[in-house]
Amino acid sequence: MQIMMDQNSLQELANLVAPLIKQDSPQQDWAKLAEVRDNLFAGKSPAWIRLYVFDTFPEVQIENGQSGAWVKGAHGKGSVTKIYLPYARAWMHEHHDEIEWTAKMP
Repeated sequence: MQIMMDQNSLQELANLVAPLIKQDSPQQDWAKLAEVRDNLFAGKSPAWIRLYVFDTFPEVQIENGQSGAWVKGAHGKGSVTKIYLPYARAWMHEHHDEIEWTAKMP
């Protein structure tokens, strides 16, 4: 079976299909710790991340004033812990082997 469509029919079809196609939204720069735990920290608990990443590597904490730091409110006291994803991804790739991924909580 062959369907013949003119320009108006094609445009109408395109208008119907366009809302169904998901367009990639720009990547976000900042995210809450809870939103990136699975992807960035292998699903580790917030307490584990704070102890074995944020406390072990204080240079990642923005409050410590170092260039390239990527976590704000690392201990969540009075504010939500936020991650600056462009820096965090690069840092995690570079320091992956330095993190004790099998460490248990004390």
